[in-house]
Amino acid sequence: MSNLMALPVAIMTVETGNNEDWIESIKYVVDDGTNNIETMPQLDLRGIEFEMEVRRKPADHEVILSASTSNFRLSIGAFPNIGFLLLNVPIADMQNKIAGDYVADIVGRDGTYTRKFIEMSLTIVEGVTR
Repeated sequence: MSNLMALPVAIMTVETGNNEDWIESIKYVVDDGTNNIETMPQLDLRGIEFEMEVRRKPADHEVILSASTSNFRLSIGAFPNIGFLLLNVPIADMQNKIAGDYVADIVGRDGTYTRKFIEMSLTIVEGVTR
């Protein structure tokens, strides 16, 4: 059994450049009542497959960029950081993206359930240094 159903729905606003690696880390914790996110235990993300698709608008058919645990652009942190969802899209993939506003979501699957838990507004800015 995974912790997929324990993941809260998050709404993110992200800005990244088309002249850099797109790197993010999202930490999931279990609220233990201490009000200190640094000492709260991490929520174990193992056993969940993750997938993200970026589009210009939600209804668009064209996927501008995809990331998943299958293509290794999404991953779970190495032990003991099993509560971190990591995004790593290399510059080679970012440099051909047109600057603009996009939408994305991240879906998790554990073999029993499929659940969207992140909604994202993404802005890709034109990088100056190339």
